[in-house]
Amino acid sequence: MKINDLAVRIGGQAGDGSLATGEILSRYFRRIGFYVATDKDFPSRIRGGHTSYAIRGAQKKIYSIGDRIDALLSFDEDSISLHIDEIEPGGVVIYDNSRKDIEINREDIKKIKIPLANIARKELGIELIKNTMALGVISHLFHFDEVIMKETIKDTYKNKSEKIIEENLRAFDIGVEKSKGIPLMENYSLQILKGEDDTLLLMGNEAIGLGALAAGCRFIAAYPITPASDVLEFLSKHLPERGGVAIQAESEIAAINMAVGAAYAGLRAMAVTSGPGFDLKTEGIGLASMIEQPVVILDAQRAGPSTGLPTKTEQSDINHAIYGGHGDKARIVIAPGNVEEAFYFSFQAFNLSEKFQVPVIILSDELISWNKQVVKKFDLKSLKIERGKLELNPSDKGKEFPRYSLEDDGISYRTIPGIEKGIHLETGDEHDIYGHITENPVNRVKMMEKRMKKIELMKKELFPSIVEGEGEVAIISMGSTMGPIIEAMERLPKNIKFIRVRTLFPFLDDVKENLKDVKIAFVVEQNYLGQLEDLVKLNTGFRNTVGIRKYDGRSFRPGIIERKIREVMGW
Repeated sequence: MKINDLAVRIGGQAGDGSLATGEILSRYFRRIGFYVATDKDFPSRIRGGHTSYAIRGAQKKIYSIGDRIDALLSFDEDSISLHIDEIEPGGVVIYDNSRKDIEINREDIKKIKIPLANIARKELGIELIKNTMALGVISHLFHFDEVIMKETIKDTYKNKSEKIIEENLRAFDIGVEKSKGIPLMENYSLQILKGEDDTLLLMGNEAIGLGALAAGCRFIAAYPITPASDVLEFLSKHLPERGGVAIQAESEIAAINMAVGAAYAGLRAMAVTSGPGFDLKTEGIGLASMIEQPVVILDAQRAGPSTGLPTKTEQSDINHAIYGGHGDKARIVIAPGNVEEAFYFSFQAFNLSEKFQVPVIILSDELISWNKQVVKKFDLKSLKIERGKLELNPSDKGKEFPRYSLEDDGISYRTIPGIEKGIHLETGDEHDIYGHITENPVNRVKMMEKRMKKIELMKKELFPSIVEGEGEVAIISMGSTMGPIIEAMERLPKNIKFIRVRTLFPFLDDVKENLKDVKIAFVVEQNYLGQLEDLVKLNTGFRNTVGIRKYDGRSFRPGIIERKIREVMGW
């Protein structure tokens, strides 16, 4: 019997409501005290094309949907052909055969065919509500608590009319009633564990937005782009009520320049984008580096190059985030590995940016940005806003403020326009301590060394790698691959060390230290060229690496990692 761990995939055509059904199911899992991991897979269009949403709820902490699903709720033929082999033996497929009846060639699973769309039209006059009806079927088969599920449905549609809420509750009841003659899934048991008061169900983009709010961000500029736009939408709702500004810019270039300008004016500011937009922001980020202006940039990675796969995941912007743009420059690149870290990294990005007066790039990916996890409520009392060397009452240092004074730590005092005795210039040209343009070679050397001196200083305050386990075999990763890696390690011999890199630039010495006793390291990443693997080799000198790479736009599964390691190690 499988206890307190259930994975369901809901599939249909885009616009059919599969994603909304998945949202209700993920909320239900949270309400009964489960951890949640989700994985959306949908086309880059509004209607049409196959869409699926995998939701897993479990008693143990999870960050991955795992290898197999226990139930497939299929609203179209594509769902059967694409996902039937994912079902765990002993699992179930529920197929809406309203339009077409097909043969399902699996003898080791339960097969349920029910004309959900036809029933929805006949009973309620609304075909789309078949999705909520399907929840009734699943609830009955897997012994869900119907009272809690109904409360979840009501909460999901609380901003809709009473009529819509009642229609969905009625659809749920019909689904339960229509499934009562079907044998229950007695090989599964889902217990109600505890309440939900100390948890949140969030996607990564929401966590990043919340982290920005907590950090005192009061300006965001962005051009719409998947999978980053949710941060702009979230902050558009919440910044104005806090005296902040959210702007949908006319271009990616305008967005980064607006953010840099807002930071110059004294606000904590950010810009959010994905790979194609990050390309266009490169010059603006270079300007921020040259004038030492704090600004935070989110790059929610997707599959590229060019338009690529707009709604699919990848980790192929590593090199661009670190090296993008001309000239030598100081910056920080950090990579959260889950939704909880997305919040705390977002908060600290603003502190780091202002303390060291550099652009900070948060390197997320589609899987983190768009998918949901249950997290403990954030410890807001532990957070402290640090604005660094911000001088709001300059002493009399002459007619002009020495914005780029040569300090021992490389970090000058900064001020904002309008402050008395704070007059100074900021320009992308090389400049002296007052911001005046100069091509003097002696000054150039001093200013370059001043800016670059911060790199070593920053290392002391950045996010160290997370290390789990011990052994001569290591797995190295960054970002969202942590979930499937952790599950793969549970199946492999115990003498494995997992090193999760969280700061990509400047690269920290702890990675080299953690590789001292390692004989072979598997580098797991979602790109073709092995960008993380190259980064590790460059900065540690460790050469005996094996790349485990995936670049089809879909996330890793634990089995892929497990099989590759067993193959190489002969286990």
